[in-house]
This record gives sequence, structure tokens and C-alpha cells, in this order.
Amino acid sequence: MADFYQHARVPTLHHLAHADSSEREAEMLDWARDKPVALLLPALYAECERPALPRILEEVSQAGHVSEVVLTMNGMNAAEHERALMLIRKNLRGKRAHVLWNDGPQLAQAYLRMDEAGLAGPHAGKGSNIWMGAAYLHARGFDGIIVSHDTDILNYSRDLLWRLCYPLLHPGMGYRFAKGYYSRVSDRLFGRVTRLLIFPLVQACRDVLGSKPLLEHLDSFRYPLSGEFAADMKALECFCLPGGWGLEIAILCEAFRHLPGEQQCQVDLGFHFEHRHRSLSHDQIGVNEPGLISAAADVARCLAFQVLREAEPRSAESLMRRIIERYRPRAAEWLQRYEHVALLNGLRHDIDEENAAVTAFGQALDRLLQSLSEDVLHVPAMRETPAKTLAKIPGLSEEILASAAEV
Repeated sequence: MADFYQHARVPTLHHLAHADSSEREAEMLDWARDKPVALLLPALYAECERPALPRILEEVSQAGHVSEVVLTMNGMNAAEHERALMLIRKNLRGKRAHVLWNDGPQLAQAYLRMDEAGLAGPHAGKGSNIWMGAAYLHARGFDGIIVSHDTDILNYSRDLLWRLCYPLLHPGMGYRFAKGYYSRVSDRLFGRVTRLLIFPLVQACRDVLGSKPLLEHLDSFRYPLSGEFAADMKALECFCLPGGWGLEIAILCEAFRHLPGEQQCQVDLGFHFEHRHRSLSHDQIGVNEPGLISAAADVARCLAFQVLREAEPRSAESLMRRIIERYRPRAAEWLQRYEHVALLNGLRHDIDEENAAVTAFGQALDRLLQSLSEDVLHVPAMRETPAKTLAKIPGLSEEILASAAEV
């Protein structure tokens, strides 16, 4: 049964009924004439060799309200780049589409120019792909809505797409940012980084720092690490984005700083969409799993930067130490809560694996504490906003535009 709960800070748009998709899409097609929609898809080349991306492209082909698709990709050589273009042409029909090859020779030169201009930042990672996609659309003069989601959703439906876009397209709603959420569950609970790191860590921050507006804002989102969001171009091009796993936290914090609460919402996308659980594999979980540790470290580092960025270095170190001390008992509470959820629903639940995850997260936090120094709150992977970067470097817009391969 769906609930009606509304958090005081961020409106929640619940999934309460199976709305007529064709009717909604017809409405949006009309509205999109004045406010075009671009779908921004960050992807590794490896997704071209898996079943999810072709299905996503086929579904998107039928979404009339989406005027264009920008795939911002990396992890490929020249031959793989050509194969990616062929796959996209085959599965994405009737749409204007471009591919940005983030680690290709043309964009590598663009990144080098940014570094030389003192605007260094990440060259790889999902955040970098989103940043470059936003920079490309800004350079094009795009002035509509950008919607983005992951490209590993195995049972993708374009219902996800229209639900994310609808609040921003509807002329009577007035939203400029929407965050999607849905349950991560099949025969067991997934979403371990969110359940056992982010939720208790935000609570630990509140225990130490009190109810700061930013913490209340983060605490209001049902799934802060989901990869699904929509934003109007003028908002997104002003966001500073990191390159790694901290991207989703950073986007929520940037939305908090740039937009009033009534212009943001979270959208219940309803049906359980199945991702590949790359870094949270149940047969490899443990403190030595690089993916788990790096994810926890990136997210924790970004959260620490966002929450403590105005603190003095010495007080920041002391505050972070206290936050980490509070994290462990908070994580124990969350462990028990989700064990009870699993028991009630008859789900598979390995408490040893859950404890191993908390141990890994705790070790990642300890490493963060050990690295504290004068620039503890500096996040090296943060880059200047797309709008400011393009304005500061003559000719960069043209360079990025020239790099885009038309499909």
C-alpha cells in the first residue's frame, strides 16, 4: 500500500495509481513544444555489450516528448566507439542523438585545456559524464529540461521517463528539479550504501551538528543515491559536480543551495527497476572489496565536504571524529531495522553480510579521518560549473560541440 507522507521540506509525488501512460505522454508532447526535453545518459562502453542499454534505447524511441538524446560515454577505444554508434543507430529510432566520447582524443584535449586554465577536475566517472553532457547542451544553447537515469536498468520502462519529466513539464506545478526513487528489493534488500551508510551517517551528523537545514534537506529524500533526476537547464548548468560516487549527494546539495524547496520534489517511480548490483555483490561483499570501499569513501568524503565546508580545519577534524563515533551505533540501529523488514517480508537476509558492509563503511570513514589535514574538506574531483567554465575559456564550447558524434 502506498503512503501519503509528506516531508516538510521537499514535496513527495507518490505513485498511488496506474495512470494512463499514453494520456500523460500526449499531454507532455504538447508541453514539450515550449520546453524541450533532452535525455542525458552516462554510460560505459561495457553497457553496449549487456542487455539493458539496447532495451532502454528502444523504449526511449517511443517517448514522443523527448526531443533528443545525448549519450556521454567512456571506457572504449576507437573500434568500440564505432560499435557503440552502430548499436545506438540500430536501437534508437526517430530521435536526434549525439555521443560524447569522454576519454576520446577530442575531449581529452578539451579536458587538458581546462586543466591548463586552472579549472582542473575529473576526466572520468559518472559525474564527469554528466558534467560534459550539461556543458555540451549549454554550448548548444539548449534551454529546456534535462532528464537523466542509469543505463544498467534491466527491466526499464519509459514510465520511469515520463514520471520524472512530468513535474517539470506541467505548466501548473513549477518544479525545476525532481529526484526519482523506487524500492531496491527482489528476493532480498539491495541499496546497501544508502541503507547502511548514508541514512545512519546523516543521522550521526544531526546528532553532532544539530538540525541544520542542509541535513534536514538530505534527510527528506527517500533514496538520495538514486541515479534518476530531472532538472531545468538553467539550474543544472550552475551545479558544481564531483566525478565519482559523490555525484548524487552533490546534486542534492547543489539543488538545496540554488533552488527553494518548493521548486524541488521527489517522485515515486513505482515499479521495482532491477539494476546490476556491481559493487554490492552478495558473494564478494567484504572489507577487501575495492568497489564497496571506494563507493563508501567517495560518498562519505562528499558528504563531509558539503556538511562541514564552512568549518575551520581544526574544528572540522574534531567534528568529523565525533560524527564517525556516532555513525557506528546509528548503523547498528539501521541494521536491526532492515533485518526486521526482511523478516516481516520473508526476504533472504544474511546478517553477516550486512555487518561486513557496515565494517567496510566504518573503515572507509576511519581512512577519511586519517587523511584530515589543512585541506580536509577540499574535494579534488570537483569541477567549476559548466556555464562558468565555458565562459572562461575561449573556443571551448566550439571544441566540445565539434567532438560530438551525430548518430
